[in-house]
Amino acid sequence: MRISIAKVIRITHTLSILLSVLAAFTVPLVYFSAGYKQVASVVETEAEVNASLATRIISNNPLLWRYEGERLEEFLSHRPNNRMKERRRIFDEKGVLIAEYGEELPPPLMKRSSALFDSGHVVGRIEISRSLRQLFDSTAKLTFVAVLLGFFAYLFMRMVPLRALDEALGTLIELNRTLELRVNEEVAKGREKDLLLMQQSKLAAMGEMIGNIAHQWRQPLNAVGLIIQDLKSTCQFGNIEKEYLNASVERAMTIIHHMSVTIDDFRFFYQPEKERVTFKLADAVAKALYIIDASFTSHGIGISVEVQNDMFVDGFPNVYAQVLLNLLSNARDVLVERDIQNPKVTVRGFRDGNKTVVTVRDNGGGIADDVFHRIFEPYFSTKEDGKGTGIGLSMSKMIIEKDMNGTLTASNTEDGAEFRIEV
Repeated sequence: MRISIAKVIRITHTLSILLSVLAAFTVPLVYFSAGYKQVASVVETEAEVNASLATRIISNNPLLWRYEGERLEEFLSHRPNNRMKERRRIFDEKGVLIAEYGEELPPPLMKRSSALFDSGHVVGRIEISRSLRQLFDSTAKLTFVAVLLGFFAYLFMRMVPLRALDEALGTLIELNRTLELRVNEEVAKGREKDLLLMQQSKLAAMGEMIGNIAHQWRQPLNAVGLIIQDLKSTCQFGNIEKEYLNASVERAMTIIHHMSVTIDDFRFFYQPEKERVTFKLADAVAKALYIIDASFTSHGIGISVEVQNDMFVDGFPNVYAQVLLNLLSNARDVLVERDIQNPKVTVRGFRDGNKTVVTVRDNGGGIADDVFHRIFEPYFSTKEDGKGTGIGLSMSKMIIEKDMNGTLTASNTEDGAEFRIEV
C-alpha cells in the first residue's frame, strides 16, 4: 500500500526537525567532548612530567627545598615551552604555596595535579592549570554555525517536491517487498550460506576493531614526549652526553617508526597484494623485544632470548614482529596480574625439520583448562573488563596462518604457558 501524501508530509517534517536538532546540538557536543579530553590529557601529562623533574630538585636538597622559591619558580617558568598559557604552582604536603609561575587565567579552568616525593614519601604536589575559555568560545561559534546548517537542512527537507518523494517512497516499499522475498528464498537454500555470511561479518567487525588500535598510540606518544622533556631537562640542569642523546633519539624514532609501519600492516593484513620478503628471524625478535623491553624492566620481569642468527623466514617482517609483541605483552600481563615471584619469559628460535620455530614461554601458571579451547576465539579475553579486547590472539593466529602459511598454537608447561609459531 502506498503511503499517503499527508503521511509523507509528516515524515518529512519530522525528519527535518531531527536533522536540525542533531546539527545544532550533537556536533558541538562531540567537538567540546573531544577538545576537553585532549586538554585533560595534555595537562595530566604535563603535571606528571613536571612532578618527575621537580622531585629531582627535592631529592638534591630534601630539607631546604621549601625555601628555594626562586629556583622553583625558575624551574616552573621553563616547563613547558609552548604557546598555551598555563599557571603552575607547587604546594607542600600541608597545602602551603611554595612557588608559582604564570598569570591569572580566565575561568573556567582545567586543573590537574601530581604528587611530589622524597624517599617514597609525599612531600607536596604540583598543580597545572589551563583555561577552557578558548574551547568554550570555539564551541559557541560552532554551535551558531550548526544551528544555521540545521535551519537550512530544515528548509531543504520542506522544499522537496512531495509528489516525487511520494513516488520514491512507493518505489522503496516495492523494493523492500522484493528484497524481503529474495532474502527468504536465500535463507531457504541452506544454512551454510548463512554461516558464511556470519563469518564474513565477524571478519569485517574485526577489521573495524583493528582500526581502533590506532587509539593505542597515546601511550607511545607520551613515551616520546617524556623522552623529549627529559632531554630538555638534562640540558637545563646539567651537561648532556652525546651517547645519551643519540640513544634517546634512536629510541624515540624507533617507537615512531614502529607505530607508522605496523598500524597499516595490521589494518590491511588480509589484502593479497602485500609483497612477501625473506627476513632474518633474529631481527624480527629484536624489534619486538626492543619495543617492550622498558615495560618488562619496569615490572621486574626477566627475559631470556635464544635465537640462532642464521635463520630466515619468508613473509612479512613487521607483521611477524607485531605477533611476537602480542605474545610478549600477554605474557607480561599474566605475570603482573598473578603477581608471580621471579617472573620470567623465555624466547627461543630454532629449526624443526624444514620449519622455522619461535616459542614464547612464561612461568605464570599456565592457561586454565576450562578456557584453554577458547583463547583464540575473537573477542574472548581472560582479563578484567576494560583491560583487554580479546582480539590479540585471534588476530595473530589468522595473520600467521592466513598470510604466512604457518601455525600458531598454545600449550601448558610445568610452570606456565608456551606459544609456538611455526612458519
